[in-house]
Amino acid sequence: MPTALSASGPSPTAGNDLYEAFLFTVVLKAAAEEGFEISFEDGSNLPPTIFRLRRSPGRLPTGGSFTHAVLTLPNSQKDPLEVHTGIAVIGRSKVAHEADVIVLPQSNADRCRQLGIDPPSSSAILTVEGKYYTTPVSLGMGRQFLGLAADLSKKCIFAATVTSSSLVHLLEGRRQEFEVGVLPGRKAELDLQARFAIALRSYRQRR
Repeated sequence: MPTALSASGPSPTAGNDLYEAFLFTVVLKAAAEEGFEISFEDGSNLPPTIFRLRRSPGRLPTGGSFTHAVLTLPNSQKDPLEVHTGIAVIGRSKVAHEADVIVLPQSNADRCRQLGIDPPSSSAILTVEGKYYTTPVSLGMGRQFLGLAADLSKKCIFAATVTSSSLVHLLEGRRQEFEVGVLPGRKAELDLQARFAIALRSYRQRR
């Protein structure tokens, strides 16, 4: 991944940070296919002067300088959606988890900014857990993901560069949505994009 993407800054951008940025773009591709118009804002709902994604876990209400995407359906009264990376989300247990990528209605995001609170997982349209590894993701990490998915209230999709066969069997056995081998230009990228499109389409068609 570091050879596929580059970023400028005072220090190198780690592969896992670039992977979150890559997954962010896959969500945007799915949104464009589903007819959403895409724009970008900072935490003050203004057009960003610099495109900036998080490189460490953060909070939506304190992310004034970070960029998020806004997905708008033209000629529709439906609430626009926001796409964020690396923010805290509150699960059913009231414990905060990091969402690598999350899509939620703009009205919910605005409320979080106004009240200084983290979004509840029940407000999310889609949550993505990304794992960038050069060696297979362990079975133990798969078990951790199942715990995360159980605590989140809405659709959570697991995406990884490479995994073990035992982890695949585990996720299949629990009927958990996932894609492995997800890298730019690979078939798994398109398969993951299709999963994102289903979630966005469901929102678009919801009455």
